[in-house]
Formats: sequence, structure tokens, C-alpha cells
Amino acid sequence: MILSAPGSPSTIADFGSATLTGTAFADVRKRPLLSLKVGAAVLCLLSACYFSWRIAPVALGVRAPTVQQGLYPEWLGAQEVSAGRSPYRPEVTERIQATIYGTASVRTGNEQRFAYPVYSALLFLPLAVLPFAVAQYVCLAACLVLALLSVRRWAFGREISRSQLLVAMVGVFSTYPAILGLQLRQPSLLMAGLLSVVYYWARSGRLAQAGMLAALCTSKPQLAVAVLLPLSIWAMADWHGRKRFLVSLGGSMGTLLLVSEIVVPGWFGQWLATMRAYSHYAGSAPLLSDLLRGHFVWPAGVLLLVASLWVSYRFCESDLLFAISCSIAVFQLVFPFLLYNEILLIPVALWLLRRPRATKPTEQLFELLWGCSWALLAIAAAAMFGLTVANLVVPGSGLKLWQVPFVMAWLYPWSVLLALSSYVVSRPANGGYAKARS
Repeated sequence: MILSAPGSPSTIADFGSATLTGTAFADVRKRPLLSLKVGAAVLCLLSACYFSWRIAPVALGVRAPTVQQGLYPEWLGAQEVSAGRSPYRPEVTERIQATIYGTASVRTGNEQRFAYPVYSALLFLPLAVLPFAVAQYVCLAACLVLALLSVRRWAFGREISRSQLLVAMVGVFSTYPAILGLQLRQPSLLMAGLLSVVYYWARSGRLAQAGMLAALCTSKPQLAVAVLLPLSIWAMADWHGRKRFLVSLGGSMGTLLLVSEIVVPGWFGQWLATMRAYSHYAGSAPLLSDLLRGHFVWPAGVLLLVASLWVSYRFCESDLLFAISCSIAVFQLVFPFLLYNEILLIPVALWLLRRPRATKPTEQLFELLWGCSWALLAIAAAAMFGLTVANLVVPGSGLKLWQVPFVMAWLYPWSVLLALSSYVVSRPANGGYAKARS
């Protein structure tokens, strides 16, 4: 500031001193507010951890998640692939069942098996060479690091301050879906982090690397598709400048499929059969099916997907993160609902964090729905905090109203989809906010 200010040296010095003093004064005024936000976020984090590890397992009973339910199928499946054997064989499924449930008999509606394509072994092989107990800790550390990294990577190009990022990072792990993913050592957390790197590399010009990593992210296709569809439309919108992303993605996918066929011949048909069974044993129906009571689910799902593609085409140039956010919100509704998959809603929350303010009457609905989406998160955090305090004061009292955080998690994808939809209706794709924030 001193070097660029016009005027005499004394005037420059006075101006610089005043500027620095004003900046310091502003920082001092902001510091208590930042400390308050960080303190509240830490309290929410601690209460969410206590709720997840002490209250929810007791309330859920036999349905409570256990560490053994996660990672073991991936760990064993990667070992089978590395030995050139099919991870979809019945004996592999029986071994997984016996390890997790203590019996090799298949549990109807709660089956456990390796449900990934063969090439996913590239991701899990570093864990497969370790003893299972050690692999769990390594996976837990990787989930933590990648989830934190994803907040920064999804925020690329956004006007988000360091303090907001810090609060967002703490806030991510103050939600039950994120902690559940950690409890299960869920690969969804790993995949969500890798997808954020794909977005970051694509936006920063490393298109070939982004395409190669995107191909590997299809190891969990039900998560990857929500991000890769808008990115593919974004690449096609400027084919001359961005074709390397799609060429790299296509070439890498072809290589992964070919190598998988060489290592485990005939694996693709076995995997498709596993995926068909996945929709039955994954444990939950899509949110869209729950809302419509099983009626007209397919037409409604197709309509949402077409709308998502249209939004991606309309906004991919002006606000790519918004296009990805809409796609993620839609796929959260049309695929089987699993709480830990809500970790992929991080970019949606970051986009809403820097939402535009209503300047016209038609935009006030977006402002209202924006507030509702944050209110749901606040209610869930307040419920976990209240239940934690109650349970510490009177052991067992935290079991009352324990369903509240689960209900908020069920409602949250709907709230963000409605908020994003209202923005689409009220704002042009090349309008001020979208263009400025891209």
C-alpha cells in the first residue's frame, strides 16, 4: 500500500500508517467473532463425536455400524485381484460374511460383498498389503486428510476467507454422516476427496492428470458420475481448449478395463450382477422413492437427471461449481440413500456459503430456501449438542430424540436441491453473480 500511494513521502507514510492501523483495528474487531465461530465449531465437533460413538450405537442396537462392516470387503477383494482371482466368487463373499457377522450365511437385506470394479484394486492395494488392523488405521488417516483437503480443493476460485475455510473444515466433521464414514472407514470419503482433486486439476489447467484420476474415481461410479457429468459437459463446451480432459478420461478408462480383463477374465459380467444385487442389499431406497412412496419414481428420476444435464450445460462456463452442486444434489436423491455418501455435499455447502444476496423479489425465495438449508444443519448440531449434555448429566437421557440428526440428514439433500433450483429460476446463467464467482 505504501509504495502504490500517490503523494509525498510523508503523506505516503501517514497513509500507510493509517491503513495499517485501520487493518489492524479491523482484525482486532474480527478476532473475537472468529474465535467465537471456531469455538462453536469445536463444541459441535466434540458433541457430534460423542453422539456418534456413545449415543447412536446404543439407540440403533443391532443396526449400529461397526468398524468391521467397512473396509474389509475392499481389503480382501484387493488381495484376491492381486492374486489374479475373481473377488466376486461365492467363497469370497462367504469369507466376508463370516468375518463381519460371524457366520458365512448371507443376511437378507444386509449382505456384504466386494462391489467394486476390478481396477479399484489400484486404490486399495496399498491397504491390502498391510494387516487388516493396521490397514484400518491407515485408511482412517487417509479419510481424514482427504476430507480436509477436499474443502480447500472445492473452494478453488471462490472468495472464501481462511477463517471460513477453517470453520468449514471443522464443520465437516461435526456432521453425523462424516463421522459415520470415519467409523466405517468408508471409501466414499476417499473418493470424495479424490473427486475434489479432479475438479481442482481440471480448473487449474492440468486436464490430462484430471482425466486419469477421474477414470480411477469411477471405482465408485455412484459418486463419480455426479461430478464427472458436469465436468464432461464443461470440457465439451470448449472442445479445442479442454479436449485433453475427455481424451485422457476415455483413454484411461479403456486401459483400466483392458488391464482388468487381463488380470481377471470375465470380471465385467460378474461385477454387473453384483451391482444389480447392490441396490437390494445396500440398505436403503433412494430418497426420491421414499418421498413418492414408490410411485412414478422412474419418470421423476429421469426428469431430474435431464434437468441436471440442462443446468450443467447452462452454467458450466459461468459457474462450474454450481453446475456440479446441482448434479450432486440430484444424484443424492436418485441413488440409494446412504448417510456417509452425503460427504459429497461439501461443494454444495461451499457454494451456498458464498451465495448471492437477493436483489429482486423473484430471488427472495432462494434466500428463504438458502436459510432453510443452513437451519437444518444448525438443528442437527444443536440436537447432538443437547443430547450430549443431557447424557453426560443424566446417563441414558440422550437416547430421547436421538432420531433428530438422522431426520435432518434425510431432509438436507432436499433442501439444497430446492435452494439451487430456485437460483436457476431466478438468475440468468450469464448473470452477475455466476460470472463473478466462477
